[in-house]
Amino acid sequence: MFEKLRNAFSSAVKSFGQKDLKEKDIDEVLFELEVALLESDVATEVIDSLKDDLKQKLIGATVEKEQIANVVKQNLRQHISSMFDSAGKIDILSNIQKKKSIGKPYIISFMGINGTGKTTTVAKVAYLLRENKFSVVIAAADTYRAGAIEQITEHAKRLNLKI
Repeated sequence: MFEKLRNAFSSAVKSFGQKDLKEKDIDEVLFELEVALLESDVATEVIDSLKDDLKQKLIGATVEKEQIANVVKQNLRQHISSMFDSAGKIDILSNIQKKKSIGKPYIISFMGINGTGKTTTVAKVAYLLRENKFSVVIAAADTYRAGAIEQITEHAKRLNLKI
């Protein structure tokens, strides 16, 4: 008798703090995410796929009411991580060595929206290649952003690279 009463009480207490996720709960969190992704120029197909996957995983799940946003974010991180994992890995040093062995240059092009760290990444990759005994030339192509050519020139000078 006490066991049944204890279970009933425990279940009632849980119902105050837990919630079965419904599409509406997830949509509230995903709306903010969708806006941020659209503003970051993420393709709508990718956003839709991401939202569908998250909804499929989360609708019907039981979570603490105050943790709904965190659960969605955690699943989002897992989804993005799995997307990168499925993309595979590239051994850039081996690929460069193959091109070098047949006397051809290996060209790497960095593209993206402003403020995402392309120039700094170019310098980091150039440093990695130089440390692995490859000849590196940096071509400055950003003629739009003020100071872009000066920034890449400074990186090249500090790394003792051709520009």
